[in-house]
Amino acid sequence: MSNELPTKKSFGSVRVDRFSPPKEAEWPKAINVHISFEEAMRLHLGLGQILGKLNSYDRSTKRGRETAVNLCVPTGQTHHDQ
Repeated sequence: MSNELPTKKSFGSVRVDRFSPPKEAEWPKAINVHISFEEAMRLHLGLGQILGKLNSYDRSTKRGRETAVNLCVPTGQTHHDQ
């Protein structure tokens, strides 16, 4: 039996209001992500939690330095009509 406590795999999600420019056949190299204030606060909280966890790792080790945050922004159809 392991003595390690179970840890979170995800630190929340937010809803994207819209992307700009609108999705076309091929998107440009950069897009803007519009997030409401409330969703931005949720993002802020989630990032604060994961950064606090990552900060607890020993960054002097290779494994500690390789830790990172992954933000996934699906660019498929959203709940809003564009």
